[in-house]
Amino acid sequence: MANNNSLAEDIIKHADIVKVVESYIPLIKQGKNYKCVCPFHDDTNPSLTVSPEKQFFKCFVCGTGGNAIGFVQKYEHISFGEAMRKVADLMDYHPEGLERVGRPQKVDTRKEELLKCLHDLNLYYQFALNTPEGKEGLDYFERRNLDVSIRNKYKLGYAPKDGKATIEFLQKKGHSLKTIEDTGVCKIISAGVYRDMNEGRVTFPICDIDGNVIGFSARRLKNDDTAKYMNTPETYLFHKTNNLYNIHIAKDAAKLKGYIYVCEGFMDVYALGKIGIDAAVAIMGTALTSEHIQILRSLNVEIRLCLDGDLPGQSAMMKIARNLAKSGINFRVVDNQGSDRDPDEILNEDGKEALEEYLNKLTNQVDFALNYYLRSNPLKTNEEKKTLIKEFIPILLRLNSQIEFDSYLRKLSKITGFDVESIRDLVTRARMMSASEDKQAVSKAVIQNFHPEREALQKLVTAERELLYQMSQNKQAVAFYEERIGGFYDDVYRQIANFMVEYAENHEEMDPSGVMVLVQDSEAENKDELLNDLTSLLVETHPDTCSTQLLNNLLDTINDEKSRITDEDILENSLEGKSELEQARIIAEFRRRKMKK
Repeated sequence: MANNNSLAEDIIKHADIVKVVESYIPLIKQGKNYKCVCPFHDDTNPSLTVSPEKQFFKCFVCGTGGNAIGFVQKYEHISFGEAMRKVADLMDYHPEGLERVGRPQKVDTRKEELLKCLHDLNLYYQFALNTPEGKEGLDYFERRNLDVSIRNKYKLGYAPKDGKATIEFLQKKGHSLKTIEDTGVCKIISAGVYRDMNEGRVTFPICDIDGNVIGFSARRLKNDDTAKYMNTPETYLFHKTNNLYNIHIAKDAAKLKGYIYVCEGFMDVYALGKIGIDAAVAIMGTALTSEHIQILRSLNVEIRLCLDGDLPGQSAMMKIARNLAKSGINFRVVDNQGSDRDPDEILNEDGKEALEEYLNKLTNQVDFALNYYLRSNPLKTNEEKKTLIKEFIPILLRLNSQIEFDSYLRKLSKITGFDVESIRDLVTRARMMSASEDKQAVSKAVIQNFHPEREALQKLVTAERELLYQMSQNKQAVAFYEERIGGFYDDVYRQIANFMVEYAENHEEMDPSGVMVLVQDSEAENKDELLNDLTSLLVETHPDTCSTQLLNNLLDTINDEKSRITDEDILENSLEGKSELEQARIIAEFRRRKMKK
């Protein structure tokens, strides 16, 4: 661990946390710091601060904080070692020994078995497409102008009509019936009889972000009374709300191009692929979920919404635009100019240049919303006009440009017939209310980080916190703590102090980032709480000079407060408002301390 910690400290010293965070989320410079929408809670206003001077990040709403490695670890949900390597790669810094860092990852055998089964099944479907029986499926693809290059690129196939034979094939490949069932492609006909739910259909494999097949959408070939599409149900691998079609191909193309198109269906993705735009995904007929938004946010590119031009498609695009705006993601909308055609239809009917022209007609959220409301609901009454203004208030509140703001006020005035100043006054009142609500929301969030057990011991906790800060900056304070204090009464402070003592033993000078590395790489169950408290401590105002007088004054306060407040008083306050399980833990800790005295 010591070598890993030294390596991590070395990487942190060579890292630029602004560059690291900005590779995931756009940052806005404010004074000497940077701000962005916090990805660790449902944030609508930029509440995460990045300090280039102190090289750490801190959200003042949810409390999350840490250094560059900690940010990557939390954002990508990866191990500490993996996050170290990611930060080093971002900085193009490759110290010796980095390749050996990282604990062995636990192999998910169930996942591996399912992925292998689905891989074999898709190869079977691809093979079946080119058999005499598969000609029916091949003809369908040809009618849809999906040539062999497209079929191979997206691994399209055909599921034979004898679904029982498909199951038997997979069993012969060594896959158990339980594994085949768990993929979601197996249906029970009767006791002991299983068939492929995709039988007799063309197949569209759905892949995860790494390109592994995790499910299928299968289309019927005849106009009968069966469902037009048969989709893999929710399984251990496949969750519709977590996956975007073609993300495995689109992610790298998006980073090269600087944008990604979000389409409605498979055919739209193929249409864009035919004209050389691989940076395209499809939402597969579902709403854009918070998980989808997180995936798109991680690409750190412009999102281009390109849903069908009909009313349902435009309505879905309006909802998606609202969610993206709330999430602070940079996006624009393809302006269909009232056309009901989708990209596949435009390409097939008018050709490549027409589709390219269509895709490059991009508009912002406000213009799109104006056109949407005018087309979907022509304004006839004053109530309808007021409804339009009401819908636009949240959009107008997010505008940063005064020129844009005034321009849209004039447009709304022209559309509704309402006076510009009347609309401006309405938005101003809404902005004042919004500011008030934001303050209440921040206050509520602050309460979430409130520790009731500390309130009765305010002076004691304040003194311990001040000493803890001095320890983060100065080895003299660490030595004073070890010799004169021995342990803080606050449990979280005591744990942080222990990490500082450990760090001081192996370093000539104190460095808060190095202490964070120790915490991150530890086995502490509450490491997030420790990091959040530590980063909160570092952004507060404290005396710069660690003098002997300051340390002695803190010691006197700590001793005075401990002697003034009885253990029973402290215990009673600590138990207030806690669950039974938490009360039991606190009582056990109280008894342990009593026995040590």
